[in-house]
Amino acid sequence: MKNQKIVIIGGGQAACQTATSLKNLGHIGEISIFSSENYLPYQRPPLSKKFLLGELETKRLFLKPEKFYHENDIKLNLNTYVEQIDKKNKHIVFKGNKKEYYDDLVIATGTSPREIHSDMDNSRNIFYLRSIDDVLEIKRKLNNSKKVAIIGGGYIGLEVAAIISKLGLDVTIIEMADRILERVTSQRISDFYTKIHNEAGVEILTNTSVKSLISGDKGVEIVTSGETIQADFIVVGIGVIPCDKLALDAGLDVNNGIVVDEFCSTSDKNIFSAGDCTYHPNSFYKKNIRLESVHNAIEQGKTVASSILGHKEAYDQIPWFWSDQYDLKLQIAGLFGNYNDVIVRGNVDKKSFAVFYMDNENMIASDCINRPAEHMLSRKIIAERIVVDRSRLEDDSVSIKEIIN
Repeated sequence: MKNQKIVIIGGGQAACQTATSLKNLGHIGEISIFSSENYLPYQRPPLSKKFLLGELETKRLFLKPEKFYHENDIKLNLNTYVEQIDKKNKHIVFKGNKKEYYDDLVIATGTSPREIHSDMDNSRNIFYLRSIDDVLEIKRKLNNSKKVAIIGGGYIGLEVAAIISKLGLDVTIIEMADRILERVTSQRISDFYTKIHNEAGVEILTNTSVKSLISGDKGVEIVTSGETIQADFIVVGIGVIPCDKLALDAGLDVNNGIVVDEFCSTSDKNIFSAGDCTYHPNSFYKKNIRLESVHNAIEQGKTVASSILGHKEAYDQIPWFWSDQYDLKLQIAGLFGNYNDVIVRGNVDKKSFAVFYMDNENMIASDCINRPAEHMLSRKIIAERIVVDRSRLEDDSVSIKEIIN
């Protein structure tokens, strides 16, 4: 059917892509998007990069201009928090006990920042980075600050550190693990980025846990397992959690996210889910995974649209991600995990190299720094399970185009 009423909960990449794909595939029925934020659906990756730096205006974050929604009869309900899903009667409940009925529902609620426990009476000096408003608050705080502490040495924390350091402030990263990026990459990449940040003047404290936060006249005192650090304010980047409570309360299957099949269908045949909030099967890695990835949000949005319109096309792709820090672009393909060998191509000292993670003769993941050609090649190798000659792959004098010929 192409004229059923579709309700989409969420205001990010997955929500916008679902609506766009529905229209591209010929859907003529009503589409309503419900977003808790007061902005047009927007992209989030630039928030911790160019938007924080001030090189990108708010309107350039928007995935589509406002006229797109008008021209395609997509109703936007901004600043509208959905409180309940009644799957038996096929409606959602929002402010003032209002109801909106649907034929098919899409949950694209994404994730929310994992919060740090604090007994501080005043949290005006603790910030998270997930939304436009979060960044606007941080930017205002930067104007009257000299020293910032970042709790968490993952990609978000490192990207924020790079920007704030570039703006001339003193930055300290506090990471409880043995090294930064410990959960997502190898020692080699962690060591490389530690050196890069240190050279930029960023202090990195590993094996350091936060014991308490104390609010003072001059900002915040962070009492750690090693020392007490004074900062004007704190940015917390200790991971995210899937926004799956609506689904859970509605009686849908939930497990580290909203459980969907390869067609992005939930345990209810009229409810679908896409994006960071989904826990979905991946045939390559032979397990269910949850991804925080633009690529995943876009492709699952397309899959949902196809499924709703009866053209089922399974979502089955190799994950890929990226991170911008200083003048470095890190592009990641695959899932870092059970590897038994590493192949390095390029020159680490020249900040242009690729690291390929191997399970015997099969490549399972890669980290490519300022090496876009190697990134694209590795995505193909991983997806198609191509066996490559090790000596040719690590020989930088061999053209990348010749590696798999």
